[in-house]
Parts: sequence; C-alpha cells; structure tokens
Amino acid sequence: METRPFGRTGESFPILSFGGQRIVDEHNCTEEEAVEIVNTAIDRGIRYFDTAWIYSQGQAETRMGKVVKHRRSEMWIATKTWDATRDGALRQLEESLTRLQTDHVNEWRLHNVWDYARLDEFTGKGGALEAAVQAREERMVRHISISCHTDPQILIEALDRFPFDSTLIALSALDHFILSFAEEFLPVANAAGIATIAMKVLGLGSLIHEVERSLRYALGLPVSTVIVGIESMSQLEQNLAIAESFQPMTDEERLAFFRDILPLVRPEKMPWKAADWDNPTEWVPRGRGLT
Repeated sequence: METRPFGRTGESFPILSFGGQRIVDEHNCTEEEAVEIVNTAIDRGIRYFDTAWIYSQGQAETRMGKVVKHRRSEMWIATKTWDATRDGALRQLEESLTRLQTDHVNEWRLHNVWDYARLDEFTGKGGALEAAVQAREERMVRHISISCHTDPQILIEALDRFPFDSTLIALSALDHFILSFAEEFLPVANAAGIATIAMKVLGLGSLIHEVERSLRYALGLPVSTVIVGIESMSQLEQNLAIAESFQPMTDEERLAFFRDILPLVRPEKMPWKAADWDNPTEWVPRGRGLT
C-alpha cells in the first residue's frame, strides 16, 4: 500500500488503517474472529489501530488488547476519552491501558467535540486536555489528538487553543456537501503540519452499497490515513484490495459518484451532522454552543 507522512510526528502509515469499533458482539463478531481479523490486518501491512474507551462498554479495547499483548511493537494505537473532565479522563485512560494490555498509547484523543460548549469543557480549567498533557509528560500518551464529526470550524478553533498532533474527522463523500471538513479544515490542518485521519467513509452504512467508490474518494483526499470500521474478514479483504490497488478518481468519476449519492445527503442518513443524533431531522446549526 501507499504510505503517507503522519503530520509532524515523523511517522508514516499506509493509507488504510483499522477502525476498531466493530470487533464486538453487537456487530456479530466473536472474540476469536476479532483476534484473527486484527492479526491479519497487521500481517497485511496495517499499522494504525483506532479504538475508544466508550466502544461497547470496553469490549472493543479488550479484544484489541488480546493482540496488543503479543504484537505491541507492530501497532500504533490510538484511543479516546469520552469524559471531558481532567480527573474523569485520567480514570478512563487508566482503564484503556488495562484493557489494551499496554503501558502507553501512541495517540490519545478528546472524543467527539460536537459543539463549542464541549470544546470549552475539554480545553478549559480542569478539562481533559490537562489530563492529556500530564499523561504525555508521564509517557502514558505520546501524542494528543482531537476528533469532531460535526462542524469543521470547531476544530479550527481547537487548533488555535492547543497544538494538537492529529485530528480525526468525518470525511465520507456525503460530508463533502454539508459542513465540509474536506473544504474547510483539511487546508488548515495540512498547512500547519497536523495529521488528519478520515472516518465515517462509508457513512455509518449509508454508503455500504458503494464501498469501492466511497473508499477511493476518501483515499484520494489529502489526508494522512483513512480508518474503516471492520467486523469480518471479508470486509478486511475487500478494503485491503481497494487500498492495495488504489488509483485516485478522475474528475469525471468523482462527478458521477457525487451525482449518484447526492439524494442521500439528508440528516437521517448522516446523524453525526444532525442537530439531534437520535432524531436526525435537521442539520446541526453553525456555531452551536458558542457563548
């Protein structure tokens, strides 16, 4: 696979990386299958593994940890804190390290900064960013990251507050048309040398009928790497085949893809950009949570 520099960290990773949210029972993936999938991903050249404290009450981290225990040096591990407070985030980090069976993670993210109020919580006095800086000083964390699904301007503000090493952002082809991280955020991050990781590339299933074109679209963006959630060996093989033979879309191919998927650009198909995830009938407003 093609590799790309990972921001200013000095690392480079293959363009396809591993989303670890779905190697769990609720996605009909057994523990035995999860271990086999993660091991195969490493064998086939994937190095970057993303997970989070909140995924399936810890099962996702625990299952990844069963591989980490034996292959730590081959894996770049990113996990996330959901708790926006300093003390709560530190507790979650300790739990994550225990589940992952390691003494450090390569990247620790402030998870899902959905509005400015949550950004204020994370970065304010007593917030989780204080925990991240402390954990980095204590070598439990090597790099500090932040993720956002909704409004790219929130992340631009975040970069003004702290020199984050990386950002995890929603970059499906559907996202191109509404609150676009590709249009608004990638130029800012790339100019600053901040690593960018694409997520939601299959639109939480809204683009599952368009795996090849969806993945080619995301891989063709100026990002550091693309994570795809994987729950079966067949999905892993499909994604690897696309990434290993990757050729950027031509302008004509991209235009045709956009025409085909434009009817799906609706809040109910993109709940991460809706005002209410559980009742996705309206788009999230710009500037939500500004004081």
